[in-house]
Amino acid sequence: MSDSPQIDAVRRFYDARGDLDVIRSVVAEDAKWDVAEGFPRGGVYEGLDRILGDFFPFLADFREFGCVGDAYYEDGDQVIVLGRYVGRTAGGVPVTSRFAHFFTLRDGRITQLRQTSDTLPIARALAAGEAAGA
Repeated sequence: MSDSPQIDAVRRFYDARGDLDVIRSVVAEDAKWDVAEGFPRGGVYEGLDRILGDFFPFLADFREFGCVGDAYYEDGDQVIVLGRYVGRTAGGVPVTSRFAHFFTLRDGRITQLRQTSDTLPIARALAAGEAAGA
């Protein structure tokens, strides 16, 4: 069975891995990101330019970082994804952390992300990488 257009858009967002052309193709200009406190650069970001310019620079703290969706649930224009962040910090420390993403879509593009995650593994990995580099 193939994915719905909404789930396909979310999968393309995850698969982008920082590719701005892909991100711009699936995220609306007026999107809103609500990122859990304790996550790198946690906070609320309104507008694609702010999301890209103020939130996504957290990726510089990682050699690699990705979202792995384990389960996708859809109800109309809402998509919920349960998954894991996986990566390696700039200091070389591997990290895995669970997340729940709540997406709202309009016309095939993401208009809102509400994120919650287990921020402790990420904070510990970043601190360990900093300590190792000191």
